[in-house]
Amino acid sequence: MDYDLLLEGCCEVGCKLLRHGAEIHRAEDTIHRLLAAYGLEGEVFAIPNCVWASVSAPDGRTYSRMRRVPMPTTDVEAIERYNDLSRHLCASPPEDPGELLEQCRLTEQTMRQYPVPICLLGYFVGAFFFALFFSGGWTEGVAAGLAGLAAGICLTVLSRIDANFFLTTLVSAFALGAVTYGLVALGAPVNIQIVITGGIMVLVPGLVFTNFMRNLLSGDMIAGTATFARAVLSAGAIALGTGAAMVLFGRFFQASAGTSSTTAYAAPLVCLFAFVACLGFCPGYNVQGVGAFLCCLGGALGWMAYLLALPVFSGSTYIASLIAAVLVAAYSELMARVRKCPATSYLVIAMFPLVPGLTIYQAMDYGIQGNTTLFLETFIRTFGIAGCLALGVLLVSAAMDLMGRKRRR
Repeated sequence: MDYDLLLEGCCEVGCKLLRHGAEIHRAEDTIHRLLAAYGLEGEVFAIPNCVWASVSAPDGRTYSRMRRVPMPTTDVEAIERYNDLSRHLCASPPEDPGELLEQCRLTEQTMRQYPVPICLLGYFVGAFFFALFFSGGWTEGVAAGLAGLAAGICLTVLSRIDANFFLTTLVSAFALGAVTYGLVALGAPVNIQIVITGGIMVLVPGLVFTNFMRNLLSGDMIAGTATFARAVLSAGAIALGTGAAMVLFGRFFQASAGTSSTTAYAAPLVCLFAFVACLGFCPGYNVQGVGAFLCCLGGALGWMAYLLALPVFSGSTYIASLIAAVLVAAYSELMARVRKCPATSYLVIAMFPLVPGLTIYQAMDYGIQGNTTLFLETFIRTFGIAGCLALGVLLVSAAMDLMGRKRRR
């Protein structure tokens, strides 16, 4: 057997999973299972941008392979397709290891994608309904939708030319801020904080914050540190972009501070806003078919759990976030087993209403204003909420893992 070719094929599947946003442990476990299907036991190590695997052949020789992974971008359809591929390969491993690479190539060629206009419409819808979700009126919703659309256009164009994520986020945040402050300069009566908060949900690294905390809590220190660095750089790019737009329009176009009005909605209506807002993000994350509806339903259920837990625990956002995260994670695990796909497919979208997007914006705003005390306080609060979300997901996944090991024994 050509062990070099076998390792290349196994690492290719693991790289594809990481490239499209799968968890570190899923990529490592997939490579382990593929090697086990050929009767081999190897060593596998992965971080967000690199995969390394080695195996000892029956003749005593050791073979190894290291692959660099491009900057991850979340593609739920790709995660599910490559997960299905790995299941198929493990159940019926081809005699020729080169077939692994061929199967990966065919999978990539047959991947479904949303048209660009649908993705841009999704950016508008997501930002529009997240503005309503954050107690904005219909005026704030339209303004946030336009700001989110501007950011989405920048994201789409810059991703096509392979710009690095920092520049992409910076330019997109500036476009978002320019639309918001431009509308205010033209006299639009909108609450700037709500409009920008709804719009930056297109860019917000709240899910990255949660993932880095999850990696650290599960013991993946290198992966957690790398994800943390990306989260901080993303937040910094958003702060610089929106801050530059604020300074530009405030100085040269005399943009006012807008209004401070908010709108109170009934809890069921807010959950509906969460559902539709999540639906808007499905094209951007390439969630296909009935999975899109199920992901958004998880987001609405999670926010409902948060609202119900908040008064019970004396308004503690940390405990309410933990309980909501446990519910969303349990729902994701259930859907994963029903539909035979990774739980990540549901977590990616369903966690959006819970990620600390508002507190990230507030921390950035305080930092730009030079208010160090409030900046540190809000930044620590953001980390606290992200930690609670990560802990909730980790508790459920650990429980499911223990149950799976017990069942296998």
